[in-house]
Amino acid sequence: MICPPLPLFRSYVFLFLGMNEIGQNGGFCKWLYRNYRHGSSVNHFVRSRVRPAAWLLMGGCGASALMGSNVEKSLVAILAIVFFALLSVGLFWAYLRKAKISAHRELPHTGAVGELLNYQVSVRNEGRRGLRDVFLREAGDDSRPTEWEFLHLKEPGEEDRNLFDRTFAFYRWKWLKARGGTWEGRGRSEALDLEPGGRQRVSLSLMPLRRGVLRLNDLRAELPDPLALFQRRRAILNEEHEVLIIPKRYRLPNLELGGRSELKVGGETASNVRGEGGEFMGLREYREGDSLRKIHWKAWARTGQPIVKEFEEVRFPRYGLVLDTNLRESGPQLLEEAISVAASFVSTMDRESCLLDLMFVREEPEVFTAGRGVARADRLMEVLARVEGSEEGSYDSLRQLVLQYATEMTACVVVLSGWCPEREDFLTRLRSSGLELRVYVIGAGEEPSVEHLAGGQWLRMDHVQEDLLKG
Repeated sequence: MICPPLPLFRSYVFLFLGMNEIGQNGGFCKWLYRNYRHGSSVNHFVRSRVRPAAWLLMGGCGASALMGSNVEKSLVAILAIVFFALLSVGLFWAYLRKAKISAHRELPHTGAVGELLNYQVSVRNEGRRGLRDVFLREAGDDSRPTEWEFLHLKEPGEEDRNLFDRTFAFYRWKWLKARGGTWEGRGRSEALDLEPGGRQRVSLSLMPLRRGVLRLNDLRAELPDPLALFQRRRAILNEEHEVLIIPKRYRLPNLELGGRSELKVGGETASNVRGEGGEFMGLREYREGDSLRKIHWKAWARTGQPIVKEFEEVRFPRYGLVLDTNLRESGPQLLEEAISVAASFVSTMDRESCLLDLMFVREEPEVFTAGRGVARADRLMEVLARVEGSEEGSYDSLRQLVLQYATEMTACVVVLSGWCPEREDFLTRLRSSGLELRVYVIGAGEEPSVEHLAGGQWLRMDHVQEDLLKG
């Protein structure tokens, strides 16, 4: 009996173990990820420097070589030589092109997922020679998935693929890469023609794909050869600029969360007009703590005692918005949709007379309040843009946080990023407190029974907008 060499045997064992560990964070999966990532990097390097016309000419050269034509008698062979000469000239010309350029981005402070972000770039030729046909392009985005995403996320329908495809997970890699990075470029700028020391402003645009801080740190100058076969790419601006990208928002139906404006004396006003928002009630003696703006100076002069004006003011309802940031049994995709739903409520309630408390657990329970007299809703949007998920912590701390503010809240919106027994128990205990709840559950897979959801609305991960409007 002939035994295979030990290294080959180890390879078989490694492959067998990898096939059994796919989807279970095995070493084989990590090895696949490193290879796919490196291969994608090489492919991007080549494709960003070789133009489509060059690929066409190279294809023609290859086809003629396969045909084995006689150089002295075949027109195909002569064309192949011409193609090869053009490719050589274009490659050499592109390699010799140089540019000394300085640039400065003029970016807005914020952008939004799914909304085109336009900005200006001021360019100056720092060299001694004029430049012709120079293009600018942002090149800093990386659409390759992270190792966590490759190990934990699965392509829809992956379980139906054959054993080979499931083992090597190439289609999973393609699906994850197609989801894109943090942003997607919208082409390069118009052609620049710059004299020595000359300046010019050009427009660039990109599409933010994910919320958070968008970092631009690699602006490139593309220098094509005259034949448009190859191009050289030179970094001209590596200074990092940041734009805060707020979450995607959905259209919401008309919601009745309960609560109404109440009249009281001495409270916050819901009026859009500056000054006292309620009706004038009368005059009374000054009490310690009264605002000096309420003093009635003529009555004080007449009586010799400080007199203040008393107004009937409006007290508006206060709502809670609870966001589930736990990644256990859910994942980042469900969390992103949950954050988008929460952002939709923030943008809607900004137009109403209310206070809104955003509650979630990061390392510790956190509360951010916005509304008239407190802070603008833009502050909550910035918080949601920076929220990160966590696999640590329990729902007890989140429940205690909500109950701490329950007596002050009119109603509470709860957005869950997934469904599991722990989340079900969290909702059950929260409802037992008597607080009026409106629950949304972002889910993937089979919808739980009505009894388990206990009045919550199920939002399918890929049909969130459609399901929201149904509610």
